Amino acid sequence: MPATDAIAHRLTRRTGEQSYSLRETPFDSETDSNRLLSEIKPLFTRRASKRYGRFADEATPFKGLLINWLDDSLGFTQFSHKVLEQLAMLMEQQDLETDGHWLFVVEELEAARRLWITSLKQKDGLLLNADNDLQHTGYIDFAKTGLCACIDLHDMGNPDKKRYLTLSFGFGDRALQAPLMEFLGFTDTVDTQADTERFMEVVRDYSEAMPEESAKRYQKEVAEFCMEQSKEGEMVNCHALADAVDSVAEVAFDDFVAERAPELKEEFIPDRSSLKKYIRYTGRTREVSISFSNESLGKTIAFDPEAETLTLKELPASLIKQLKGEA
Repeated sequence: MPATDAIAHRLTRRTGEQSYSLRETPFDSETDSNRLLSEIKPLFTRRASKRYGRFADEATPFKGLLINWLDDSLGFTQFSHKVLEQLAMLMEQQDLETDGHWLFVVEELEAARRLWITSLKQKDGLLLNADNDLQHTGYIDFAKTGLCACIDLHDMGNPDKKRYLTLSFGFGDRALQAPLMEFLGFTDTVDTQADTERFMEVVRDYSEAMPEESAKRYQKEVAEFCMEQSKEGEMVNCHALADAVDSVAEVAFDDFVAERAPELKEEFIPDRSSLKKYIRYTGRTREVSISFSNESLGKTIAFDPEAETLTLKELPASLIKQLKGEA
């Protein structure tokens, strides 16, 4: 099974008060450890705001502990204990608040070995027991998962690898983001936004030879393909995209890239926020919320850039009824 070791510890820190409890042994049940991992990985994959990089050259306590564990100078449990103690010290020094469990999981695959570190929150709930009585209980609220760090331990030992540490943060983690990245010694090595915008710039140039309607549809389908790859945790391969998205241009996308943009990366990690504008235009104020497909612009929706106004045709039937007071 993929999860070979897993352990969790509790850390609570409020202003003027701090406590933590350390588990003394890894979890006994491999099945339960794998279930935890199976909950965390899809959540991690679906998150749009991941950051990709490696450890900074400067030594940090976390990096030192990690190397000691990999060198067998520390056991897995000792390693997790010392990391939590360092986290508790960080929270105290920077007067940060936190409450939850920190999960450490080692994942062994045929071609990869990874360490997952995840901040988990619990939620109160009710259950019906065997006697059909209500009981109070607590359970892991995966929707509130905080920091999730994935370290590729094989690539970490390869000096040629520049991307083996991936981080994502949950809602409510804003105050902890910078301190935790500093604690881990994280440094960015991939600018997903710049890579995505450069790629879509080439896509726009390629689609200029198409009729306007076909060009917009092509850009949208390319953006949707990239979005789906991101949701699956996959990189975008330019050759795979050329096979997956139909083009009405006379020149194949691969050939266009080879001639006009040979420096373009063959594979890149897509940034979802940069892709959204190629699928839908959206905007809101306190009084108005607008969202429409990019293909509608110039057809049923017209934009006057000088007057900064939109003209809408073919309104939804339900909206017309509301405006007429019929619904």
